[in-house]
Amino acid sequence: MPLVTVTLTKGKPQQYIEQVSGSINNALLESYMLPPNDLFQRFLQLEPGAFIYDRHYRGGPRSDDFILVEVKSNARRTEEKDAAFKSIVEHLSKSPGVRPEDVMIIFDSHSTAEDYSFGSGISANKN
Repeated sequence: MPLVTVTLTKGKPQQYIEQVSGSINNALLESYMLPPNDLFQRFLQLEPGAFIYDRHYRGGPRSDDFILVEVKSNARRTEEKDAAFKSIVEHLSKSPGVRPEDVMIIFDSHSTAEDYSFGSGISANKN
């Protein structure tokens, strides 16, 4: 179960957020072989002065449409993560039309089932 956090500048319409959500989810379904109902995302929309990033650091130039995608999941092989990097960018460039240079992705894949509770305070490794 990946937990995806998307950080972007405040002010995008709900349709844009839904397109970003769908594109990231579709990319992870393809590259991570997830079941279709494995969807946990949160969107952090920050005021322009509260989302500070270098517009030219590795992979830029970045515009005001820059988004940061953080994926927390269990361990994955390098090949799976590489496929996910590519797939996320491809999906986002199609819908809602985010430039590849405006997408930064970070994988945090050091958690295991014992690090999660999906509800009722019960560890995921106990289910």
